[in-house]
Amino acid sequence: MSASRRRATVRLLTVAVFGALLLTGCGENGEEPAGPAAAASPADTAQAGGDRTAAPSDEGEGSQDTQAPAGKTPWAGTKQFMTIDKAWTEEGLTRLSVRPAQKKVNTQFDTWEITPGTGAFTTVTMAKDARVLLTAPVRDADAPGASRAEPLPFSRTEFVTLLTRLDSGVAAGVGYDLSFDGEGQVARVQSVYRP
Repeated sequence: MSASRRRATVRLLTVAVFGALLLTGCGENGEEPAGPAAAASPADTAQAGGDRTAAPSDEGEGSQDTQAPAGKTPWAGTKQFMTIDKAWTEEGLTRLSVRPAQKKVNTQFDTWEITPGTGAFTTVTMAKDARVLLTAPVRDADAPGASRAEPLPFSRTEFVTLLTRLDSGVAAGVGYDLSFDGEGQVARVQSVYRP
């Protein structure tokens, strides 16, 4: 093999390695990528064996809310992509009405396409130290020094307020990456950007 071909091959391999590192999110200080071009859905990582993602079945139609029985934590220790019907504070705890959903990258606009699930919503509790990261349209789009797609931190109380004031038509099309702790409480909420 000639020296010029060898250099071209090395350059190509270097670009491929850096591209793979970028796509897997290595070197991002423990933060998950915010944009769809750099992120994989929980179903993608589950297929690759990299994440323990449970996929409860959607039995039945309707929007009635069900409370997970005591001791039953169907998503404990997993990451799920979900839609949130409502959020409220009760006896000092923040509760969310959630249902599994799916997301896929819309390559034409470099954003997400959200497919809401069907079946009953389930009530889950947020951990007191839960981390909340929000993008537009859940948070205000005009955050100083931040793009609409950049996830910014909010408190649980601010999250409930923002979700409550969000137009119902818009809220139905917003998806969230939720991480559940070992007890089945939501430890992290991150909205996915929608223009």
